[in-house]
Amino acid sequence: MNLKKYFVIVSIFLALIGSIYIYIQYNLARHSVYYASQMPRKEGTRPELVMAVENKNLIDKPNDDYVYFDEEVDHTIYIDDNAYFTSDFEGYYLRIGKQRRLYFYHTDSTGKFMTYYSPDDNWKEQPMDKEILQEIEEVISPVTEDIIKVQKTPSINLQKLFNQKYESIFN
Repeated sequence: MNLKKYFVIVSIFLALIGSIYIYIQYNLARHSVYYASQMPRKEGTRPELVMAVENKNLIDKPNDDYVYFDEEVDHTIYIDDNAYFTSDFEGYYLRIGKQRRLYFYHTDSTGKFMTYYSPDDNWKEQPMDKEILQEIEEVISPVTEDIIKVQKTPSINLQKLFNQKYESIFN
């Protein structure tokens, strides 16, 4: 076989493999909230919010004033006027302003809320209790539902691949 023909065949094969890989990565990111809403997970984890924060530029976003994404600020979901969910070096956190005080509720890498603190309390971290988790749930549940509701079903469903990639994190 001519070396030139061999080079052309290998180039076409590599371009095809590269295109398939790029499409798969795009599909997983674009439909990550949909896939996350369908996957098994441990109680208390928030894969939908984590995927929405991580892939905010690719997912479908709700068109309302309650939940919005600032296109200039990466990795943040704004909730109403006094709360937002975002990422930091240790995981994710929810910031809520209530009664002229700020509260920061930290999660682990799965979006499960673990500790909280307030600057008014000298930044002293405290563990979560059921009452605080219920307050957080009241803020987070409508946001999660709004985000999930606007996601489209993927034309090529890669749920099994998504589960393989993320199940060890969220389950």
